[in-house]
Amino acid sequence: MNQLGKVKSFIKEHRLLAGGETVVVAVSGGPDSLCLLHMLGRALPELKLNIVVAHLNHCLRPEAGEEASFVEKIAVDWSLPFEMKAINIRALKSERRISEEEAGRLARYNLFREVAAKYHATAVVLGHHLDDQAETVLLNIIRGTGVDGLAGILPCRYEDGLKFLRPLLCLTRKEIEAYCTTKGLQPCTDSSNLETNYTRNKLRLELIPRLESEFNPRIRESLSGLASLALKDRLFMENMTERYSLRLMMGGGNKTVVERAALMTLPEALRGRVLRRILEKSGLTEAPGREHTEALLGTLKEGRRGWIYTLPGAVHIYDDGRFLRFFKKVEPQQLSSVRIQLILPGRTVIPGKGSVTARIVKPDQLTWPPPSCLAYLDYDKIVHKKLAIRFRWTGARFHPQGASGSRKLKKFFIDQKIPAPERASVPLLTAGGEIIWIVGKRIAHPYRVTGETERVLFLEYRVFKKRRF
Repeated sequence: MNQLGKVKSFIKEHRLLAGGETVVVAVSGGPDSLCLLHMLGRALPELKLNIVVAHLNHCLRPEAGEEASFVEKIAVDWSLPFEMKAINIRALKSERRISEEEAGRLARYNLFREVAAKYHATAVVLGHHLDDQAETVLLNIIRGTGVDGLAGILPCRYEDGLKFLRPLLCLTRKEIEAYCTTKGLQPCTDSSNLETNYTRNKLRLELIPRLESEFNPRIRESLSGLASLALKDRLFMENMTERYSLRLMMGGGNKTVVERAALMTLPEALRGRVLRRILEKSGLTEAPGREHTEALLGTLKEGRRGWIYTLPGAVHIYDDGRFLRFFKKVEPQQLSSVRIQLILPGRTVIPGKGSVTARIVKPDQLTWPPPSCLAYLDYDKIVHKKLAIRFRWTGARFHPQGASGSRKLKKFFIDQKIPAPERASVPLLTAGGEIIWIVGKRIAHPYRVTGETERVLFLEYRVFKKRRF
């Protein structure tokens, strides 16, 4: 099968293009992108694509301006819209404090998204080929990767509703160069591809040729074949991950809850994936790294309860034995608007702090004096009021037990020598907006238990034990 036949089959196999779409084709002027543009624009008219040519001038080499003009001329000659942007990649590298390779990739993909938005394109088509795939798989192995990394460059990847397609992954660099020669195409040569100061170039120019000469003359095809097999496994696992995460996940955001036993009885190969997907779906954070996920799952296996685990991105997971409760740390300035309804009877989780267990008891069931973690309140004085956990707000007042009257909450905190940075995050139990218990500190005098009390609101505060990953 010739080169064009391979690409047609690859497009069909992976359902890359349905036909009649508007697509942005990334064209650098090299053989890969020129071959891609020719195939999509001239050799495959049955696809009926509306093509927009996009070119980024990296401003890294003296010939970069000539290459931009070269690509523009081809676009004009072939009656295709042309979009070009010049970006000083070295300046971007310094500004973002990233590598030159990362800066170049960032600039390219930003351009592709801008052009796609301007022309209402559904996809960006890129010229990565089989040799690129082999290099990527090998690079992932060297750097350390999971099974998904063995899939290398994906034929189709979705990002923010935009498709990124790579229909040339079935062709080697030699096949692409042969196609250009056959069709009379005269691509530019990127001199930076011959420099060994880039990691990928070292693989291309030094490591892979040595592997070919000393171990496997078809190492590129072998690595690409591995990627194809790994892709099938990855797609299957992603399907299973989506299915189980939807089945296990209850709520969303700071109210995300997962039944602990259901997660821990999943096959080991799925647990970490499902946990990461739940974090993504909850909107709390991007998925944590493999090392954090494995450490968390290892601790959950130990069966300890009442712990709160902190993941990167200020995300907390509270393990109460039955459920895992996911929530994100709230900044002090945001706490004044937080209201958490008290569950009565039951346990109320205070994100990032602890939990309050509430029940109704008789006075003769109490043990005196209560420790600071317990609070006894006359239930009949608050039974018709809404009970909620809040945090300090402007103008808040409190009547401490034993005091003759109310005072500003700030004054109470100062008297109790609570450090200023901690005051905004001290939980307050309120009844109809009135503070009746500074959790773990003091109850309000009007709601104390007296000889006339018939029913007692019994409250127990437990601080989370914490572990970071």
